[in-house]
Amino acid sequence: MRNKYFKYICLLSLGAFCYSCSDDNTENVGGGSGEGEQGTEQEIVRSYKLGTLAGFEGDLRTKMDIPFTQSTVMYNRSLFYRYIASAYPDQIAPEPPATPEAEEPKKQVYPSPITEADWWDNFVEEIAYSGQDYVAMNCRGEASGVDHGRPALLPKMIEAIQRKGLENKFKIAIFDDTPASWSAARNAALGYGYDSKPFKDGTRVEGSHYPLLFLDPEKEDQKGPGNEFRKEIYYYIWDTNLKPAFENMPRDYWFEINGRPVIFFWNPNGFLQDSYLGELMTKYPDKYVSTTGLDHTKADAYNGKLSYILKCISDDFNTEFGVRPFLIVQREWTDRDYSLVDCPYLDGIHNWFAVPTMDMSEDVYNENLIYNTYIPSYNFKGFKVGSGCPGFVQGDRSRPNYQLIDADHGKFATKMFESFLNMKPDLVFLEGFTDVAENAAWWRSKDRTYYDYPNQRINLLRKYGNHPFPMEQRLEAEACDFCYKGTVSGNKIETSLTEQEMTNAPEQFVVKRCEDSKYSGGWHTNLTAEGLNTLKWKELPFRSGQNTIRFRYSSNTVAAISCLIGDTMTKSISLPATGGTWEEAEVAIYSRDTRGYADFNLIVSEGDISLNYVEIIAEK
Repeated sequence: MRNKYFKYICLLSLGAFCYSCSDDNTENVGGGSGEGEQGTEQEIVRSYKLGTLAGFEGDLRTKMDIPFTQSTVMYNRSLFYRYIASAYPDQIAPEPPATPEAEEPKKQVYPSPITEADWWDNFVEEIAYSGQDYVAMNCRGEASGVDHGRPALLPKMIEAIQRKGLENKFKIAIFDDTPASWSAARNAALGYGYDSKPFKDGTRVEGSHYPLLFLDPEKEDQKGPGNEFRKEIYYYIWDTNLKPAFENMPRDYWFEINGRPVIFFWNPNGFLQDSYLGELMTKYPDKYVSTTGLDHTKADAYNGKLSYILKCISDDFNTEFGVRPFLIVQREWTDRDYSLVDCPYLDGIHNWFAVPTMDMSEDVYNENLIYNTYIPSYNFKGFKVGSGCPGFVQGDRSRPNYQLIDADHGKFATKMFESFLNMKPDLVFLEGFTDVAENAAWWRSKDRTYYDYPNQRINLLRKYGNHPFPMEQRLEAEACDFCYKGTVSGNKIETSLTEQEMTNAPEQFVVKRCEDSKYSGGWHTNLTAEGLNTLKWKELPFRSGQNTIRFRYSSNTVAAISCLIGDTMTKSISLPATGGTWEEAEVAIYSRDTRGYADFNLIVSEGDISLNYVEIIAEK
């Protein structure tokens, strides 16, 4: 998601809107460390709560093998899609035949016996591991029947959180994807197709326009139940999207600001008004007349209407759930309805980033990159929201003017986070934990074009979040950054491979489905001293004092285990055979004087084990 034509200006006529600047403390907080020089020696407190937008549409959950679409290359597909292949290597297609006469290769079958629960389990594990305060689930309603962000699926997320023992690790906000939920879902329900602007045979489908311009919702609403506003517009906003979204989540899971659950809204442009409406007004001047008396092509064409919709949402939410929601809209709402400046139901504005295109001149591109790609602190009524993304690539396969924000191996995101530390917003809202289509995802990925290792972006989220040095860490074995064959030599682990040559556990086909009853199993990694025997995680946070390392493992043989943490090699210990059952064992104590970051390696130097996860537990 992006604003293609975002301009780095404020609506000066709306004096309450301002880009937060000199009135904030702009000292260079953090100095690039991400620690912010805040809090005690152990605890860090940010000015903001940190979260990401996350989609959960059907294609995202089931078509994990797709490497590209007609519009873009999927560089940062989830690492999770590889679990399928590594759990069932017999389904991996061999190399294509060298000659046309050779036998055709067996085709890959996706998605294998991966279940809906598997996808949700991995999703919530990664959100929790990243240390976010909240995740905003991208809801597009139930009216269309399309599996494109259905609120009815949110209980599956709650079930996964409970299966994985992640209660209280993060909260859930709702993101209303307005072009989809307010327009595309409505059009699909009315038989026009799932599109905010359906066309048939090259012509816009008449009747599929968004009718708000020609309707006064407040006056219509006074007619009582079943009025046109409630039936034709608001039904798709409230009854089939926002209301069921919160009905499907227990209150304990809601992300709240000052005790009020948070709802984000996306950009209303494009479906509120477009050239098609002008055609209708010319063709049917008596039928299509703006109720505001304003030109549909001009700003403020919906004066008072968007404010009234927010009032309805707030009132109905309060009636249904006993609390008023905290409503945050995208800035371009204010272009369509100036009354929002005084709307008592609007609590915040997120000024979504824009993405420059590669057909711009170098000077224009660089100017856009500097000013439009992240917003450290947009101020509305004293509540400041920061927004941005880790990187962005779309359109590179189909047109020369593809959109690009170079992630630059985490450097772009680091600069963005440092700006948040400087500007001190109250809330940070980021694109987009699962946004693989725009290569803006934060999840684990094997992308080596724009990043260096699978957990790099997740590590950045945690580093700049409110839990950068957690008391407890659970490292899922299948989610390591590298898997390789190593040997113990004195106080280090040696290998002939560089990190650039290493791959991860799923790509090495050592990840298998785990039948462990703890946290519903999930996946484990098989390690053997005679082959792939070493796992590595990059840049893990460690607290000062003693850190206890524990394994959850299964083994049919006695195994020798040791860990390399930074430059510290722990002594080798012997893990007993478990006879195929899953056991827990303390394998090392790692001590340090101050908190900091270190690479973590574990190696099996004798025997073999199946490793479910590693726990790192700091002393209290």
